[in-house]
Amino acid sequence: MLRRSITVDRQYLVLPVAKGPMSGHLRLRDESGTVREFDIRLADGAGDYQVFSDLEPYRGAKLTVEYEGDTAASLDGIFLADEPVDPGEIYRERLRPQFHFSSRRGWNNDPNGLFYYGGEYHLLYQHNPYSTDWGNLHWGHAVSTDLVQWTELPVALYPDALGTMSTGSSVVDYENTSGLGSDEGPAIVAVYTAGHADWVDEFTQCVAFSTDGGRSWTKYDGNPVMGHIIGKNRDPKVIWHPETERWIMPLYMDQSDYAIFASPNLLEWEHVSDFTLRGATECPELFPLPVDGDEDDRRWVFWGANSTYAVGSFDGTAFRPEQSLRMLQPDGCAYAAQTWGENPDDDRLLQMAWFRQVMPGMPFGQFMTIPWSLGLIRRDDGIVLTADPVQELEVLWEEQWQERDVELTAGTELEAGLGGELLDLEVDIDLGEADSAGVVVRGVPVWYDRSLGALFCGSYTALMTVPLRSLRLRILADRTSIEVFADGGTTLVAAGVVLRPEDQEVRLFARGGSALVRKVRVSRLRTAWPFGG
Repeated sequence: MLRRSITVDRQYLVLPVAKGPMSGHLRLRDESGTVREFDIRLADGAGDYQVFSDLEPYRGAKLTVEYEGDTAASLDGIFLADEPVDPGEIYRERLRPQFHFSSRRGWNNDPNGLFYYGGEYHLLYQHNPYSTDWGNLHWGHAVSTDLVQWTELPVALYPDALGTMSTGSSVVDYENTSGLGSDEGPAIVAVYTAGHADWVDEFTQCVAFSTDGGRSWTKYDGNPVMGHIIGKNRDPKVIWHPETERWIMPLYMDQSDYAIFASPNLLEWEHVSDFTLRGATECPELFPLPVDGDEDDRRWVFWGANSTYAVGSFDGTAFRPEQSLRMLQPDGCAYAAQTWGENPDDDRLLQMAWFRQVMPGMPFGQFMTIPWSLGLIRRDDGIVLTADPVQELEVLWEEQWQERDVELTAGTELEAGLGGELLDLEVDIDLGEADSAGVVVRGVPVWYDRSLGALFCGSYTALMTVPLRSLRLRILADRTSIEVFADGGTTLVAAGVVLRPEDQEVRLFARGGSALVRKVRVSRLRTAWPFGG
């Protein structure tokens, strides 16, 4: 075992790590015992990249650092610093997404615990601070006032004796049903799964709360509030149901099975019904939406992690589907999406997903999709969910080019008068006599083939449920992704692709006949990071 003593006179403990499996274990101890521990592959020297642990709660304390591992390592390279990452490097990395959230260092996956309070959108998320691979699950934390420009905050929840911090959700308990609020403000209550750890065999549901607007969190003394039921039961998503005046919580059980629980206070839960969402697992959502904006015609949506969803009714106890299942994203990298809770100032239902994409050689792993606004529309084939990028993205628009009513004869192309690295496109093409038509964005073709009834984005394929006469697309291009919102947002393709810096053009095309470009708009974006680029 390697051992070293430190006095915490700066906020961050910086740790050099080596690429590869997390084959070592590091502990931080004070006089009372272990205060923090995690798996890590500590390097012998400068390492391949650096990660950090925020030691502000222990400022002034003397800590012992202990490390055990099966590869060459040293504690000589660790150090304390006022900044976790070199300010000249952060957000400027070659493959850093420039308008999608990614953590400063380490891995992120599911967004969880999303809530809005005091003018801020809070994004909490599955986070491994000590590697670019999955593991060591914490709840990372970031805030934004506009859903586009994010500021990362200290880790919200750390692993404990019940397990690592798996997915869950947060609500603002305005009526203090939990009794956890204070005179200063309501409690923000997180309900999460503890598990995914080699020191526990079960997955249990727990509670943490904040009374300072989400800046600090306290775990409930009575945890777990729900014991293990079956398999890896996990991913509670809590909502308030005003008609029955109680909290409702869908929870993933096993295979494609989910259960619904109810509670008067967020602490005591009763099993009230079950639902099977064929073809889906994990990360349930249950939410109401008006159809075509008509508040007198509302439906409920039951959602699974892979974007499979059912449209139906919910009476506060049981969900009943009214039509066949659909998928918002038939193919792509968006996964485990979650909605933000109630925003008194905004009636939109906003959702964000984990973007499963590797950035080779980077000191961070994975990122988030752009947030989108959900809706329901009625079509001949049923009621369909829609997703549209949030309007706030327009704060990043810089230069813009657009054209209207341009004929594309078979085999010809229309080159846009503007390209760039970061792009937001709107395309509307009347397919006319064309067999296929589309747009090439930064070297990646996005097109619809009428004979196949399919939308393609590079290597990704989405079979459309109805034949298209016009191709309506909203396309977002970042350094390692292209997001396509097609056919009024009824189909999403989140394509993970590392784009070449030299590919910055936009070209529209038609094949097998002529088509009419009713509208094309290309907007070049600036970075969302305060000093990215």
